[in-house]
Amino acid sequence: MVGPTVDDVGRDLAVFRRVTADLRPSGNEIFEGGRVVSCDVDQIAASIAAMQTTPVRSALVHFDPGARTRLHTHAGDQILIVTEGPGHVGRPGRDLRVDVGDVVVVPAGLLHYHGAGRDTPMAHLTVLFGVGTELADGHPHWPPAEGDDS
Repeated sequence: MVGPTVDDVGRDLAVFRRVTADLRPSGNEIFEGGRVVSCDVDQIAASIAAMQTTPVRSALVHFDPGARTRLHTHAGDQILIVTEGPGHVGRPGRDLRVDVGDVVVVPAGLLHYHGAGRDTPMAHLTVLFGVGTELADGHPHWPPAEGDDS
């Protein structure tokens, strides 16, 4: 897994790349009926533990090609686990391309957006700590500017 250090999380968008690259057969006795793979996410778990833990909401969100959120903020931290892609997450001045297996950490209060690419759908599981989402005036330039797709 490739990603930011725990110290980086909480300041800006943080993307942990290719989390699924760490998949391996699970030896846990709880599973039956076929092969099960699991992924250790210790680095992500440490980052989450460092964030405030308040009421938690979660949802699976699917974006059709070209669909995205408007610029918005959340009162609490947000985690996006990309399950279909590619897509984009960003904030004013920074757009990041994300794909299946990437995990994005969005700090509380950070103005941001997320959604599909122009021609491809995107889906993610969202985990939101705390309550409250506020829309901002304006929207990100779409398609994103060339260059920052790290």
